[in-house]
Amino acid sequence: MLTPRHFADFREGLVASYEEKISGEAYFSALAKHYEGRAQEALRLLSHMEAMTAATIFPVVARHGLKIADVLILQSEGRREAEGRRGTGWNELVTQMAEEFPAYVSEFEEILAMAPVADARELGILVDHEAAAVEFARLDRAGNAKSHAPLHAFIARYSI
Repeated sequence: MLTPRHFADFREGLVASYEEKISGEAYFSALAKHYEGRAQEALRLLSHMEAMTAATIFPVVARHGLKIADVLILQSEGRREAEGRRGTGWNELVTQMAEEFPAYVSEFEEILAMAPVADARELGILVDHEAAAVEFARLDRAGNAKSHAPLHAFIARYSI
C-alpha cells in the first residue's frame, strides 16, 4: 500500500504534482498502446485528465516562479515507466490504482490546504482528478460497466 508523502510547503508539493502530471500524461498514453477496448479507452481518458490537470495548475506554478524539470525528460520517464508495465494484466493494474491512488488524494488535499487561498480554485483540480481516477478504479475492479463515468464527468466538468 502506498503511503502519502508530506511536503515541507505547498510549493514543493506543487512542483512534484505538476511534474507528475506531465510524466503521468505520457505514462497513461504509452500504456494505452498495450491494451484494447475499454481498458485502452480508460487509459486514454486518464492521460487526457493528466494533461488537463497540468494545464490548469501551470499558471499557479508560473505565478510562484517555480522551476520544474525538463518536460521532455518527464515525458520520457513516463513512457519508460509504462514500458516497464508491459504485460501487466488489466485487473492487476486496476487493483493497484484502486489501492494506491487514494494516497495521492491525501497528498493533493494536503497541498491544497497549505496553498494560498488565491490558488485554491485552480489547485482543486488536483484532488478532483485523483478522486475521479480512484472512483473509476474501484468501479472497474468491481466489474461495473459504467466505470468510465467518473472520468467522463471530470473531463466534462473541466473542459473549456
